[in-house]
Amino acid sequence: MREVKRLALVNQPPARLFALINDVESYPQFLPWCTHARVESRTQQGIVATIGVRQGALRGEFTTRNTLEADRCVHMQLVSGPFRALEGRWLLTPVEDGCRVELTMRFAFRHALTGLLFEAKFAETVGSLVDAFVARARGAR
Repeated sequence: MREVKRLALVNQPPARLFALINDVESYPQFLPWCTHARVESRTQQGIVATIGVRQGALRGEFTTRNTLEADRCVHMQLVSGPFRALEGRWLLTPVEDGCRVELTMRFAFRHALTGLLFEAKFAETVGSLVDAFVARARGAR
């Protein structure tokens, strides 16, 4: 299973980042590889969402169930998609003048050939997420 970890410091409160992470419907506006984003269900405790991906030859969609800890953490678990496993965690930690944003994502494609072809590209896509959310937090008020 491949693991990607990224972290950044941003001079925004954790609540701001938490809101951006959970504004799934807006993903296509600032994630260039996101073709569509659809919320299947939403409660105070969680979101089930489907994300479309197109980056190079990598195309498809996946659905995750995201368990929410308000202004602190989002845990993602695979519901469906081209993966054998997909799990992740956004962790937001308050620091002086802002917060530390950390994303850890672990994944494995269902088919070995798909993994050989797309694992590196998907890891690059996941790696770009923290930068994209931090840029959005800094630019969008």
